[in-house]
Amino acid sequence: PITGPITGLPATGLSAPGRLRMTPARVLTLVIGVPLVLALIGWTGFGVVTEFSQASFPVSYAIPVNHGQLVASIADGNLTARPGPGNTGRLTGNVQYTLIRPAMSASTTASGTTIGVNCHIQVGNCGLNATLLVPGHTSVTLSTGGGDMTVSGTGGNVSLSSAGGDVAVSQVAGSASVSSGGGDMTVSGTGGNVSLSSAGGDVAVSQVAGSASVSSGGGDMTVSGTGGNVSLSSAGGDVALSQVPGSASVSTGGGDLTASILAGRLTFQTEGGDVSADTLTAPYLYADSGGGDVSLVFTRPPGYLDIMSDGGNVTVVLPHGSPAYDVVTTTDGGNLATGVPTSSSASDKITINSGGGDISVTEAS
Repeated sequence: PITGPITGLPATGLSAPGRLRMTPARVLTLVIGVPLVLALIGWTGFGVVTEFSQASFPVSYAIPVNHGQLVASIADGNLTARPGPGNTGRLTGNVQYTLIRPAMSASTTASGTTIGVNCHIQVGNCGLNATLLVPGHTSVTLSTGGGDMTVSGTGGNVSLSSAGGDVAVSQVAGSASVSSGGGDMTVSGTGGNVSLSSAGGDVAVSQVAGSASVSSGGGDMTVSGTGGNVSLSSAGGDVALSQVPGSASVSTGGGDLTASILAGRLTFQTEGGDVSADTLTAPYLYADSGGGDVSLVFTRPPGYLDIMSDGGNVTVVLPHGSPAYDVVTTTDGGNLATGVPTSSSASDKITINSGGGDISVTEAS
């Protein structure tokens, strides 16, 4: 038996683990990692709180009409405008918010009415979803800070501006002018002209009594059924155009162009996209595809065609029994096929430069 004091542990052949050495890499990991983990935990908890802290409250404002014009601006939110009774506009809706109720403001000056929504925190939902009742025979000028806008059935001209939301206009008695910071646009059924500008969204226009001018930073365009001239410009999207009795000028930064049932003076430029058009009765057409193919089918003999493809194939089909044409072609190596009467003294002229592509000019069977 052991009778004296214990002065140490019996030897086991194993040494106690040494202290973990703090290298610069480990220190850096702790310095960066610990705050990130704590922030993630805090943000996750905050997200759970905001998820269950959604609320809303109603609002209602009178919007005056001056000399047949209603002007209103909403800082942020979605807006729907439609016909309403009386001689004064009425805006009603709900303000949605998270955690802290936003402050509302409303001011009316000679230039219009401004509705403000002061969101205290930019987390969760915060904004106004509203409906505006517009008196009859009233023109409207509306703007939002980015929400969607829908206007239908109003009795005057419409001028709309959105910082980025989608815009839809239908069955308005007057003209429509719309600008958007990038949202899509849909305009159908206007009693006047249409002027549209988008930073990049798609645009669809139909059943316009007057002319149409549309520009987009790259979105696709579809225009059908106008009563006047058409001017379209896209930075790169595809363009579809039909049922235009007036002149049409189309420019796209690379997208394809398809067209049908066009009767006026035509100018097409695609910078690389294909051009395909049929059921044409236009007396004049200039097309430059920048490299894409060009295909044109006429149902009435044109008086002047000037086509450049910079390498793409060119196909022109004229009505059966067309008069003689003064045809000048340059293929730069491509094949040439002509099946129409030609005469260098003819008053009707066709000039085609394919830049290397094939050229075909024939009559319909």
